[in-house]
Amino acid sequence: MLALSAALVVNYPKPKDQVAVINHHAPQALSMAAIILSAGVFLGVMDKGGMLESVARDLLLIIPENLVAQFHIIIGLIGVPLDIFTSTDAYYFALLPIVRDIVASAGIPPADVVYAMAIGNNAGTFVSPFSPAVWLAVGIAGVDMGRHLRYSFFWIWLFSLVTLTAGWLLGLF
Repeated sequence: MLALSAALVVNYPKPKDQVAVINHHAPQALSMAAIILSAGVFLGVMDKGGMLESVARDLLLIIPENLVAQFHIIIGLIGVPLDIFTSTDAYYFALLPIVRDIVASAGIPPADVVYAMAIGNNAGTFVSPFSPAVWLAVGIAGVDMGRHLRYSFFWIWLFSLVTLTAGWLLGLF
């Protein structure tokens, strides 16, 4: 980042020219950086403000006690359908920290939560209407999103369940 900044200042002294060069070569880079920084701020506010802990405590009152230790796996199992109703950002930046706090009361390490939820949800990106890559793919394929979902949803969810089972057998969670 420092080298890029220096190269931009040396080669394009005017800020307007720097923005034009960045927009020409990597327009998504700035938006991705903004998303990551915003997510960090969002999580920081939610965590330091006590909101994550409060939501987790309230959910512990609702979730049956015998399911708490497996809650991250349950969420992983329904990760693909959840990706249709939430964006990937909401899944990882909002839901994952809450689930982490819930299962922490049962002594489950945070890494186990991340493995179960990431494995269970990763394939869901390919059927999520919130994913720009899916819209690009269905556009290139010449099909509509509904047709893609009707055909792909079951197979992608099945793949997710198989990989989740493999993760469990490998002892990841």
